[in-house]
Amino acid sequence: MRANKYKLLKNLKQTYCSFGVSKVHGIGVIAIRDIPIGIDPFPPIKPEKVIELTDEDLENLPKDIVNKIKDIFIRANKTYYMYDQGLNCMGVRFHVNHSKNSNIAVNIKAWISNKTYVPFVTLKDIKKGEELFWDYTTSNGDNLLNQFKFLKDD
Repeated sequence: MRANKYKLLKNLKQTYCSFGVSKVHGIGVIAIRDIPIGIDPFPPIKPEKVIELTDEDLENLPKDIVNKIKDIFIRANKTYYMYDQGLNCMGVRFHVNHSKNSNIAVNIKAWISNKTYVPFVTLKDIKKGEELFWDYTTSNGDNLLNQFKFLKDD
């Protein structure tokens, strides 16, 4: 029990964001305290594994679930890389809105080294109350314009 409490308290010290009202699109991720440049604003509390799902894998799932997966997970190489905890355990990082003027990015070096959790990194100091944005077009997705129609307007 102590180890779990320790991990939770450590994670809470590293918590920088929460859900909030976005000025650009419904729900967004808002800094609840200042966030320094160069850190992952969404550190996981425990390791996550990635499971690869294809469109064939999704065929027998309820349509609403398939739509949600396609709304959230970027397809690359005809594969959706989904976390093993499923849709019910998705944290705040899955609600980062898109912007060409992003203030976070995927930390490719860290992702390649851990091969599970996809870490983000802040590109600049982010002030309390600011919304976090990521440029979806940097993801190497193979279906971005079909998945995210709003990217056609960029």
